Amino acid sequence: MLADEHPVGFLVAETLDSSLFIAELSLHQEWQGKGIGRRLICYVAEQAREKGYTSLTLTTFRDVPWNAPWYARLGFEMLAEETLPAKLRQKREEEAAHGLAYESRCAMRLMLR
Repeated sequence: MLADEHPVGFLVAETLDSSLFIAELSLHQEWQGKGIGRRLICYVAEQAREKGYTSLTLTTFRDVPWNAPWYARLGFEMLAEETLPAKLRQKREEEAAHGLAYESRCAMRLMLR
C-alpha cells in the first residue's frame, strides 16, 4: 500500500491447499489505526475469492489487541487445534520450533463466500 508513492504497509500471502495463508501484514506505525490494514485484508480476500480460494488463514498472537482480537472483528474465527488442516498445523509447529510459544498463538480462518 502506498501513500504519495511511499510504502506504508504490505501483506504477504501464500497458497496453503485451498486457502490463501497470510504470512505477514505490517503497517508503518504512523499509518496504523486508519483502516489501511482492513483495506488490505478486504482487497486480498476479494482477489483470493476471484482465484477460487475458499478461505484466508493466518496464525497470530491470541491476546495482543491488534492481533487475534483485531482479526476477529474482521470476521476471522479462531480454529480449534484438533480441526487444523495438516499444512496449517505444520505452520504452527514451525513457529514453535522458532521460539514462539505455542500456547500464546492461534490459527484463524475467514471463509470466503
